[in-house]
Amino acid sequence: MKRLVAGILAASLLTSAAGALGHDPEYVGAPLANTEQSQNAVIAASSAAHPAVMTVLLNGMQVRPVGYNINGNNYYKLRDIAQLLSGSTAQFGINWNRETRTIQLVPGTSYTPVGGELGAIPTKKSTAKTSTEQVEINNQPANLAAYNVDGNNYFKLVDLGTILGFSVTYEAKTRTVVMTTPTEPAPQKEEKPEENQSDENKPSDSQPMVDLQPAIQTSTPEPEMPATPPATALDGKLKIWIDPGHGGTDSGNSAPAAMAFDDYWGARHEINTKIYEKDFNLAVSLMLQEMLEEAGVEVRMTRTEDITVTPNERKKLFSTEGQGYDMIFSVHHNGATSPKPNGAELLIQIAYENGGAGQEFGDLLKAEYIGMGKSWRRFVFAHSETDHSKDYYFVLRSAQEANTLAFISEFCFMNNPEDQQWILSTDLLQSQAKAQYNAIMKYFETHPY
Repeated sequence: MKRLVAGILAASLLTSAAGALGHDPEYVGAPLANTEQSQNAVIAASSAAHPAVMTVLLNGMQVRPVGYNINGNNYYKLRDIAQLLSGSTAQFGINWNRETRTIQLVPGTSYTPVGGELGAIPTKKSTAKTSTEQVEINNQPANLAAYNVDGNNYFKLVDLGTILGFSVTYEAKTRTVVMTTPTEPAPQKEEKPEENQSDENKPSDSQPMVDLQPAIQTSTPEPEMPATPPATALDGKLKIWIDPGHGGTDSGNSAPAAMAFDDYWGARHEINTKIYEKDFNLAVSLMLQEMLEEAGVEVRMTRTEDITVTPNERKKLFSTEGQGYDMIFSVHHNGATSPKPNGAELLIQIAYENGGAGQEFGDLLKAEYIGMGKSWRRFVFAHSETDHSKDYYFVLRSAQEANTLAFISEFCFMNNPEDQQWILSTDLLQSQAKAQYNAIMKYFETHPY
């Protein structure tokens, strides 16, 4: 876990650098606003399986196949998909060869239920094991990534659609996965000679048994799914951008240490040593990164060491590349002009001032912080002083420009000696990261990604 050499950060903690007090506002040093409020990848032998919560449509109707998010991708129960597609142009049967342990998919045949299809949607995480069964389609091997959860096999919809002839697309605005089966081909006139049938609709004896093209042609071809989905597309992979605030020459808040302590990297610091926010932001962020990645979440870090990332660099990153992420979570520790303020704050985009996703996540994080014994201060919704319709804090404003949910956590006030105790212990830093991890994972149990 300790990713940097202790001596490097020790020098960082003892080096004086100018930094802005308090939050990251519109401009560095500005005063605080007075406001309240699909390719198959190698997969692990055993992984955590979190209930998948994406909305799924089949030919325009909402359906509810059982699914899990495993290592950042959504997998759905094979027999549920077979049941849903039964009677459609993309229907397929399933045979099980016990001797060879082979799942045999038979396109064009009706599925025979075995019981348990389309059961209750799970609400708790489970354990997924790499499926050891072979998969065949029309007696030809099909290389598909699969997991077994509680005795049932789970596959990616895109993979199944590719070999079985139904399309899978994504709606970014509604964050919905859309399954569409081909329409029936137009009936041929009886007098039309067989040889006049167009080449594109004519069946071919040389057609391979496993084909990456749709098994049945549509009257209007479905748009091909891009090899790499657009950044804002719903892809079923949870992606979190962690932003360890400040860094390098921008130290953030600072204060004398109220006690001697060993930092996250193992360096010893005596009482009254000047400590800097940037270092605690990074420590918590690295812990949070590790927790999320262990759960299969794709994580991007603004920085993983003590380097300078200017406000302009962050603005540019969040407003452009931020659109590919489900959440930007910025880790900070607070400061004030007096030692009196204490408690955790969460800065939320003003788009959620009257409710919605921002406040829903805020309530989860608040509950986690309070649950670990941390005092709570407030939610902050700050409007720009130059344009009241925009966020005051550039991190939130830039993320909003990319239509991305973003938060700034200010866990404690460094210049309050009692509040500061929460960051002078690696165990308590770990508890802070765990609370943030819990809130993020709980939020995405009920929100699609």
